[in-house]
Order: sequence, then C-alpha cells, then structure tokens
Amino acid sequence: MKKLLIFDAYGTLISTGTGSIDSTKKILALQDKDIDPVSFYAKWKMYHRKHLNDSITNKFLVEWDIFVLDLECLYKDYQINRNAKEDVKLMLETQFNRKVFEETIEVINKLKEKYRVVIGSTADTYPLLKNMEDNNLSVHKVYTSEIIKTYKPDKKFYKYILENEKIDASEAIFIGDSLLDDVYGPSQINITTILIDRKNNIVINEIKPDYVIHNLSELLDISF
Repeated sequence: MKKLLIFDAYGTLISTGTGSIDSTKKILALQDKDIDPVSFYAKWKMYHRKHLNDSITNKFLVEWDIFVLDLECLYKDYQINRNAKEDVKLMLETQFNRKVFEETIEVINKLKEKYRVVIGSTADTYPLLKNMEDNNLSVHKVYTSEIIKTYKPDKKFYKYILENEKIDASEAIFIGDSLLDDVYGPSQINITTILIDRKNNIVINEIKPDYVIHNLSELLDISF
C-alpha cells in the first residue's frame, strides 16, 4: 500500500506559463544585437541542464547562482558585454508570479486526506514557498534542491526524501512532468512513477513511467 506521494512542483502543480521566454525577451532587449529569443532560451536550457549536472558531481550551487552561470556562458557565446548577475534578475522575477493549475488545490487537498503529500522540487526554497503561499497551496512538507544539496535525477535527491519521511521506496509514488527528473530518477531506487503529460506531447521511449496522466484530477481515479 502506498503511503507517500511526492510531487514535482513546476509544470506539475504550478504553471510556469510563458514567464521564461518573456523574461528572455526582456534580457535581450537590454542589448542591441538581433538575437532570436526562442533559440537563445533553448541554448539557455541546455546550459542549465549541464550546470545542474555539474552541481551534482562537483560543488553544489543554488539555482540562483546557476542561472547567473548560464547567462554568463550565453553572453560569452553571443559576445554580449553586460553584467549577467544583474540581468538575470529579470529571469528570477518571473518566479514570483506563477499560478497553480486549475485543479491543483482541490486534488492536493483530497489526496492529503488519505496520503502523506510532499513536494520534491529542483528549485530554490524561497521562490517555491512564496508561490505556494500566494496560491494557498499546502502540503505536509517541502523538499527542494537547496535543502537536499543536490539536483534531480541524482539518486541522493529521492533517497533524502524517503529517509526523512521514514518511508520505504515501495510505499512511495513520484508524480511529475519530466521523464528524466520525475520518472528515470525515482525509478532508479524503485519508486513508482506517474508522468503528467498535460499537452500529450511527451515522447516515451526507453524511460517508461508506471502511469501516464494528463490532468491531476486523474490521480483520484487511480487505486494505489
């Protein structure tokens, strides 16, 4: 019997909307080069994953510092002579205007009646807690990479949560929108996984979740 539900935060419970690409446009508007914001942001995401992985194997950096490092690399690539530490604030400001998905609050509150419900997020702690407060989203406990000192899909991330919850992997479920972070990662230590594919556009290959849903409300129909 399952006792613990671990939810990813962004893209699962909380929508990021178009904030990232909008802030990218604002950053690019600060300089006079004609750069496509979509391709710029795509490269940003590539650097971000690389730097997250580096932070797993080397010295841990909070996500704020990783965003700065990402932008420094991009500025070097595009030969932009600006202060990345100052400009990245435009990206980070978008973290404080995020809304939960329409069904999030109702589903989480119902699940809390039966299960221990926590969040396991690759994020810094304060922005996530602020988003939760602003949206009246409440869970039993929040775990972030800033707290755990590593990022998904490192096994240590998921083991830390299980150890702190005093729960065996067989009693836990991880729910999220990323095949790498929320399916591959937890499945390494035999946690049951549920992929939420809101747009029905995730290509499932060798990484296979135990369940696929398209809306959090579907969780209420699954017998764990």
